[in-house]
Amino acid sequence: MYMKHIQKNIALCIGFLASTCNAQAVIEAEPGFRIMANRQQGNCVTCHQITVLQDAKGIDGAAGKQGDFGPTLDGVANRYNVAQLRQWVIDARQLKPNTLMPPFGTLEGTTQASPSRPMLSLDEVEKVTAALATLR
Repeated sequence: MYMKHIQKNIALCIGFLASTCNAQAVIEAEPGFRIMANRQQGNCVTCHQITVLQDAKGIDGAAGKQGDFGPTLDGVANRYNVAQLRQWVIDARQLKPNTLMPPFGTLEGTTQASPSRPMLSLDEVEKVTAALATLR
């Protein structure tokens, strides 16, 4: 019993250290985080809190004030599966019809879109989805 307690504590410590020490590595490995922080591209940080991006180095737009208009994205991968995360990015109205979040992957149902293409390409949507899937 005592050994199981020690093993559990060691595993918890290792998990905590890995999560804090590797935050920068996770960000750098996920190009979707760059899109999310970029004020000219995804710009997710204008409306959402993304804690892992607050201390990010070398990612334009990551540092500075983050939004609190939309829900925090911390832990979002615990609340939604990958298909749902992708749908939130492409067109959140499909999951929550009265949302104020704009569609990033479609122009369907928009009236004054400019330029006349979605804000994010399908490749960019996939990168953002992959980044969101790491936020546990």
